Amino acid sequence: MAGIGFKLQKLFQEDYYSSRFKAYAFAGLVTSGPWLIVLVAITLIQWLSSLVSGIDLEERELFTLSVAYCFIFSQVILGIQHLIVTRYVADLFYEKLYDRIFPTFLGVSKITILFSLIVWLVFVFYSPLHLGYKLVLLTLFMTLNLIWVMFIFLSAAKYYQAVAYSFLVGGGVGVLSILLIPLVPESFRISMSLLMLLGFTLGMVMTLFGLVFSMLITFPNRNREDQFSYLEYYDRFPALFGAGFLYNAGIWVCNWVIWFGEGGTVVAGTFLTNRLYDTAIFWSYLTIIPTLIIFVVSVETRFYERYRTFYGFVNQGGTYNQIERAKDKMNHVLRQEMARLLRSQGVVSFLAILFSAWFVAWVGMDREIGEIFRITTIGAFSNAMVLVITLLLLYFDDQKGAVWTSGLFFTLNGLLSWILLPGGIDWYGVGFALGSTSAFLFAGARLIYFLREVDYYTFCRPAEHDGGDWFERLGERLNRIRVF
Repeated sequence: MAGIGFKLQKLFQEDYYSSRFKAYAFAGLVTSGPWLIVLVAITLIQWLSSLVSGIDLEERELFTLSVAYCFIFSQVILGIQHLIVTRYVADLFYEKLYDRIFPTFLGVSKITILFSLIVWLVFVFYSPLHLGYKLVLLTLFMTLNLIWVMFIFLSAAKYYQAVAYSFLVGGGVGVLSILLIPLVPESFRISMSLLMLLGFTLGMVMTLFGLVFSMLITFPNRNREDQFSYLEYYDRFPALFGAGFLYNAGIWVCNWVIWFGEGGTVVAGTFLTNRLYDTAIFWSYLTIIPTLIIFVVSVETRFYERYRTFYGFVNQGGTYNQIERAKDKMNHVLRQEMARLLRSQGVVSFLAILFSAWFVAWVGMDREIGEIFRITTIGAFSNAMVLVITLLLLYFDDQKGAVWTSGLFFTLNGLLSWILLPGGIDWYGVGFALGSTSAFLFAGARLIYFLREVDYYTFCRPAEHDGGDWFERLGERLNRIRVF
């Protein structure tokens, strides 16, 4: 859990504005660097491709949607294993069982590839795109899924900079590849959208190679035994699976619903999209970057120290007074940091809403996008708070609270968006805003309740629910199968 805290603490102890700037910049690199690098790369590719003769709007739109679908559904697949694997790997680090980390990575990667193939086969069945395009999409889709898996393991090993630099190189390669398109002979008869997709895929493959190299350095033990032992954690912690999957799906469920509403279109007979809503939600999510940065800085430099002190006294036989004082300090700091986070993100979201009309006019977007953006920015604010509070609940091992929050987030976002869909464009984003805000209020109430009862949950926690051993037995069977 200490994460990047030690580096950030060192920077904050230096009483210089430059040191504080470095601390926030480093936190930004960790939390948002890969995401921003990819977004900037796609934006630059779109801009450069508009300057290349022969690449029309339809080709650029097909490329953008191809990449977007790969990112969206790779994130959903990630949610199936993300929290389970994170918990398992964290336990391996805590128990110093480092020789079991690399085989776990292999097992997680194989399961991820299997899920990727299943999703891709569904895509192949209904899409009229030619096979070559589908194969490149499969390469990109699998590459992204493996990148997210490596992200889990390298983050657990505190190898954040390698992740960001790998994305930087990959994004750069993807952008530069656009400049080579005019050099492709016309006799090859390759569509421009395929060339753009090939270039971006090459960049992501370069990112993958960089992460593989980092993995081999970080985990030199090449043991291949017990690759699927982590599956037993699905029996032990089913709530972690639910929390991870439902949250990731809840981020996109509104898009899936609105794709079928007013303004929805089908590109190349394959990709559903709603340009007005998809554009608005994209810009809305950019507004929550400050929350991600401040959360890492505040949690890793202030809250975590008090958290560790409190549970240190609990685990190591501290006196009643020591435990009570540590608990009060922990709760006090957490309240301070959450209030600070709400104020900071509130200001950013308010300014984004205030200047949205000017921004939309400046970049030449449709007025409807600005109207939807004002609503989805509220939803993005609440979404960020749902993420923060869910992570805090998991700090206290309140898995039940985390899965209830994620379940409410997914259900309300999807249900309200579906109910309001007949209202058309005027109601786009309202379901997302109401659903996310409701989940945020529930999560906040759950955290307040849990902190008030933290003594009970610390000393009198009920025994873990026995979910059976189906996944454990599945893992044992898979461990006996030596494929590679």
